[in-house]
Order: sequence, then C-alpha cells, then structure tokens
Amino acid sequence: MQRARRLASTAVVAALAVSALSACRAEPDVAAYLGDGRTITEARIEGVYDEARDELTKAREQVQQQQGSTGASAQPVPPVQVPFKQKDVLNALLTIQLLEQAASAHGVQAGAEPTVEQVAQGSNYSPTWEYTKLYTRTFQLRAALLPKVAPAPLTDADLRPVYDKLLSGSEGGATPFDQFKTQLSAENKQALQQSIGLRNELAKIVAEDDVKLNPRYGNQQLVLLSAQAGNADVALVELSLGGAGASEAPFVTDVS
Repeated sequence: MQRARRLASTAVVAALAVSALSACRAEPDVAAYLGDGRTITEARIEGVYDEARDELTKAREQVQQQQGSTGASAQPVPPVQVPFKQKDVLNALLTIQLLEQAASAHGVQAGAEPTVEQVAQGSNYSPTWEYTKLYTRTFQLRAALLPKVAPAPLTDADLRPVYDKLLSGSEGGATPFDQFKTQLSAENKQALQQSIGLRNELAKIVAEDDVKLNPRYGNQQLVLLSAQAGNADVALVELSLGGAGASEAPFVTDVS
C-alpha cells in the first residue's frame, strides 16, 4: 500500500509538472503580459525592428548601386547595424502602456513635444521609423504626467541611490552625502520629487497588472530621470519591470 501511495503521489507531481510546462508553452510568442488579457507579442517587436533593418539595408543597396559596387564580383557585406535592439522595442512598448494608464487616470494627453523630428535629430534614428515614434511618445507622456503626480518626499532611502550613481560616474572628489542633500537646488529637488512620485504610481500599476516578461528580453527598466555624470548618462530614478539579469544596466538609459 505504501508503494502504491508513493506511485500515486509521483503521478500527481508528474501531472502538475506537465500542466505547468504546458502553461508556459501555451503562448511562446508573447514577450510580455500586462494584465486584463493584454499582451505584447514577439511579432509586434520584430515588426518594429525589421522596418528599420529593411530600410537601412535598402539604403545601403542603393548606395552600392550608385557606386557600381554590386554584381557577382562584389564582396559579401555584413548585415546592417540597427541602432536599437529588440529589447529596446519591448522597453518602449512597455513604457507607453504603463504611462498611458497613468495618463488616463490623471485625465491628461501626451504632450506635443518633443516632436519625432526633434528626437530623430538628437539621435541616429530615422523620423520615419515606428521605433522613433514610440520612443518619442515615451518622452511626451512623461512630460505630461510629471506635473500631475503628487511629488514624493525626498527620503534618504531615495536619495542615497541617486548619490551613489552620480558618485560612480564622477571623476572628481566625493562630496559627503549629508552635504549633497543640502546642496540640491530647488529645480533638482522638484525633478527628483516628481520623478519618484511618478515611479511610485507606476509601481502600483505594475503590481496590479501583474506584469510578466519573457526572460529572453532580459531585465527591463523604465528610466524616469537621468543625468550626465562624467562621460556617461546615469539613470537616477528608475522602475524595474522584471526579467532576467537584474544586475544589467538599463537598456534605455535616457528618457529624460
């Protein structure tokens, strides 16, 4: 009887394992689950990425034709370098979904600036790419939301990570943390309070929606405030959206 019970127990465990495995594989083409049945599919991400890749490839082929470098004798060339990755596309789509939910709750619309053309001029993106338009919308939504959220108090728990990140990118001498707190300008304080307030609101949305990500896209961070420190931009206020590799740097490092 004991052996029969052990066998029955093993069978139940095996059945549960198969059930869980089937559930994981039910929608292998989904990059993110956002709650209420909303998803971001891999096909959606690949479509945005492929548009830029195909346009860059076509442009290079046209240049080669003009230079007379095509034909059977032409040397094979490597694929074009797209200035963003599939994980960046997912980041933009996730950011828009979350910011639009917050905007709806506050009854605000995305701002008119920056424009797609302005973002394209400040980057190596084409204004015709969908990715450029998505990336621009993250700026516009954030600009509309920041004045509407309740500013968060600046606690040491919030300021210490900001201080550490600025310190890690600085080449000069270190200002003590207590002195750093007292030297923050009114403008910087406001920017931090608004960004932390927005982060706190978005964190509630992420929790309520039970956002889940496909681990193949790695860690995803929604950056709400960044600054120049030394020779690099550093994310000062960010919200983790989950995923693998939590120690990795954010994929989008400047949406300020």
